[in-house]
Amino acid sequence: KCCAASLQRAAWKRSRGPGGAKLATSVWDSSSLTPCYHGNDQQVPMRCFSANVASDTPKLMPTSSSVGAGLPPLPTNSQPLGFPMPNDEHACSVSLPTWSSVVGYEEGVPAVTNAMLCGYPRFVYHPYVLQLMSMVVSKYGIDNRPEDCLVLPSEEAAVRCQVFLQQAWEGQRGTAVSVEASGTLPDNSLVKSSDSVVLPHSRIRRVEVVPGLVYAVLFPAETEAGMAAKAYWQHTGEVVSSRRAYFTLKQLGVKLEKTVTEEEHVCHEAQLEEDEKTCAGGNNNESLVQSQLRERIAQWASVKSADSVFLTPSGMSAIYLALRSARRRHFERYGDAARGGTSVVYGFPYLDTLKLCSRPEFSPAGVEFFGKGDAQDMANLEKLLDSKPNAVSVLFTELPSNPLLNCPDLHKLRELANKHDFVLAVDDTISNFLNVDLIESGLADVVCTSLTKLVSGRGDAIAGSCVTNPNTPTGQWMQLDLQKQECHDVSINGLFCPDAAAVLRNSVDFPERNDRINETSEVIADWLDSHPDVERVYYPKQSDSVSLYQNVQKQKSGYGGLMSIVLHPHVCQRTFYDALDVAKGPSLGTNFTLVCPYTLLAHYHELDFAMSYNVPPNLLRIAIGLESVEELKQKFDDAFVSSRLYPKLDQKQAS
Repeated sequence: KCCAASLQRAAWKRSRGPGGAKLATSVWDSSSLTPCYHGNDQQVPMRCFSANVASDTPKLMPTSSSVGAGLPPLPTNSQPLGFPMPNDEHACSVSLPTWSSVVGYEEGVPAVTNAMLCGYPRFVYHPYVLQLMSMVVSKYGIDNRPEDCLVLPSEEAAVRCQVFLQQAWEGQRGTAVSVEASGTLPDNSLVKSSDSVVLPHSRIRRVEVVPGLVYAVLFPAETEAGMAAKAYWQHTGEVVSSRRAYFTLKQLGVKLEKTVTEEEHVCHEAQLEEDEKTCAGGNNNESLVQSQLRERIAQWASVKSADSVFLTPSGMSAIYLALRSARRRHFERYGDAARGGTSVVYGFPYLDTLKLCSRPEFSPAGVEFFGKGDAQDMANLEKLLDSKPNAVSVLFTELPSNPLLNCPDLHKLRELANKHDFVLAVDDTISNFLNVDLIESGLADVVCTSLTKLVSGRGDAIAGSCVTNPNTPTGQWMQLDLQKQECHDVSINGLFCPDAAAVLRNSVDFPERNDRINETSEVIADWLDSHPDVERVYYPKQSDSVSLYQNVQKQKSGYGGLMSIVLHPHVCQRTFYDALDVAKGPSLGTNFTLVCPYTLLAHYHELDFAMSYNVPPNLLRIAIGLESVEELKQKFDDAFVSSRLYPKLDQKQAS
């Protein structure tokens, strides 16, 4: 047996032709059990793709402003299968242009998976990361003991991963490590880089690859161990980015063996070299780039000091950071017996937030899930809190939720957080800092954001942030806690400086892009809401919870750029998706419109679970970009015309 990384590396090695020449293949996720949010955005020779594409010549649009000068243009129509979007070594989306390609990906059909050149960094290991992991195994592996590894961005993350694997993998095997000795392992929220977690008989070990840059955890090359390691990477978001892997390989004097952008190698090496000079010393103290990004976020989030802003390697790592801090707070206030408190997830969230809180290694006291986030759920939450005083350490919710765009009653949740002493953590990725007020209003104790999405916009950098609220006592405690407990981990190794530099460059026109996307999205949502081929539009303005959104909405702002739709039965959703001439694939918040059948991508192997929370299996999620209203209307209308099975019948005719 071999683990997921080994399987992916095997495919990577097979992509080399005679003499090491690169062939057109993919970097693929060996596990079909979890959806793969791919990402990369590059144009490669057309010979790399199958014939069933929307267009023989993909159209691309210029970047939104001078910010993108010199960078590859962004896709403006449907791209070939496997085409990274945008055309960049570090892209964060990939083209799945047909309904069958989405299903084929989920089913692991080789014709689909082999066409994918890259993937979203939390779900698919980038070629640079694969090469780095292979080098680590070759250098640090033990003879006659097949091993694999996971690379991590900090020593603290490596210790946390080591503890996790000892619990999740060796524990599941019923070994003496976790059954008898796991009590000696530090709690995941309390791990420090100085902790020694080498237990008797454990086969999990960690090494320092490049001090202050990359660390690794080695484990037996077995499928179950590899899947457990991949789960850590995916759920916690503590990933080694492609840029971090690139600089690590360069520092070690290792030549790249495979790139994402074919012979062109659109890696912007000149820009990377400039970033390297700018970030010099960033491993020993915070770089000017990271400081500037924190100050910019502080301004957007309406906090007086950048001391409230903490940068992370991804949006999910921001969620994980908030979870660890909230659990430390609970330990401090209520002792070890409470095990860091119960986690609550309120409303139907992005899948990994619930998966993170559901794992006993991360939340030993368990999780309570209120997936509809409606009045009944609020009543049930109150009953839980009243029946178990001070049992809850943190409540996670999204504003609005993904993909149904519902809004929780944050004022009521704030009231409950004050009464029952738990952290209220809000993910504002879809609404964003500029549209809603979660800080000055004192509603959230901490705001978690995926900077990968609309803040960056280009989709060529993975990053996240936590903003602690100086206006709530709990937010103040969390700021001091993060500065004390994780200052080294977060400020230095949290978000790699060149990734911060990419987000800083991309986000300079974020306010202008946000205004334009707000305006276009509202017009498109209103138009689709009245369209005869659309059964339902999910969008904050069209939601029953619109007043809850408006209660926290900033003046002269909008409803964000994300919406979902379900088509009427007389329209074939499969044909509609195939015919829609926009970029199609996972992720959101890009400067180009991006559509995907979200429920299939995120919950393909648990559709019954999604349906039980009113998430339709045929739902299409639409992330509006910078295209004009007229262009988008025309493309959607063309798809509607080609996908109608028969004329729409009114209710009298249908009966």
